[in-house]
Amino acid sequence: MRLPLRTAPAVFLALFLTATGCKESVLEPERFGSIQGRVLDFETGDPIAGASITTSPPTGAIVTNNNGEFSIEEVLAGNYTITGNKSGYDPNTVTVAVLSERTTQATLFLSEEDTTDTADDASMSVEVLNFTNQVGTDSTDVRVQYRVRNTGEVTIPSYEVYFTILTTGDTYFEEQQGTNLGVGQQDIGEFTEFIGQDSATAVVIDTFFFEGQQRLAGAAFLGNWPAQAGKGAPTPIRRAR
Repeated sequence: MRLPLRTAPAVFLALFLTATGCKESVLEPERFGSIQGRVLDFETGDPIAGASITTSPPTGAIVTNNNGEFSIEEVLAGNYTITGNKSGYDPNTVTVAVLSERTTQATLFLSEEDTTDTADDASMSVEVLNFTNQVGTDSTDVRVQYRVRNTGEVTIPSYEVYFTILTTGDTYFEEQQGTNLGVGQQDIGEFTEFIGQDSATAVVIDTFFFEGQQRLAGAAFLGNWPAQAGKGAPTPIRRAR
């Protein structure tokens, strides 16, 4: 039966709204998890109260309680870099993966500021920018991106950075190296680590060395990092700050 001409637009409108509604109904819902963590003194292991906690992407400003604990609820699933700051301590960061309907644990170790004057004024900072689980047919690799900055006043001839990769199963370790980091320059580096059938949940900077000095960046696995080697160090991308 042919519809009268004047009723056809209404029918078409109804069909359009029905189709639009169907498309909206298949949209994936937003998934949320939570983060619970602690901030501890690297030397003593004592909790640090009143430490400021920030994240990237941002989730809000938080301060640790008297037990050095903090909690971030209703966080969109994804990777987050958590930074802890406290007067008298050097800041430290850890990158974690927040999973849907799960609580991710994070521990930050802060080292007291070194107020000793040095003749060469050498200084360096290291941070994890991001990590991604690359799932294959029967195994997983984690790809990590990091940044090394020369924050001092002299060129750093060479440096070494040691990472700990926390997963749903085993713990893995990686070493990266670089040379001739000029004043105000930064290296953006990447590496890939085979982690079997596990899934990476956090990447922590254990320690780094430069100019014959050692800087403990704050992790709980310093005694074990040489046990497993990674796949080697690609040449970092050199960028000016």
